[in-house]
Amino acid sequence: MALDLTQAAGTFVQGISSTVKTVTGSDITLIAGFSQAQLQALAQQSALVAGMIEANAFTAAEKMFYLDGLDQMARGFVNTFVQIVEVEIEKIYNAVVKAIYDSIGNLAGVTLAVPRAAV
Repeated sequence: MALDLTQAAGTFVQGISSTVKTVTGSDITLIAGFSQAQLQALAQQSALVAGMIEANAFTAAEKMFYLDGLDQMARGFVNTFVQIVEVEIEKIYNAVVKAIYDSIGNLAGVTLAVPRAAV
């Protein structure tokens, strides 16, 4: 019996979209919470530094020290965010590949070993 390719494609679309929603659902909330907390901390520290600079309360060396600290905070936030996103992409990739292999297995009546990217 030949597969109805339109129906088979629908099976793949359903499987892939369902698994991506499942994988990303709670993770997106977690990433957003992390980002919001980090941005809030960075904004508060920036406001404090701006206030001290405006009040002329820093020596030149102190000013550079605190500005360098803000730079490090920003770099740390961005680097951590990028790493979180990389892990999320690998999780989505694994979920999509599994959905595809599972759908092929169901449609073709076979069991396939699912490859995985390291998470």
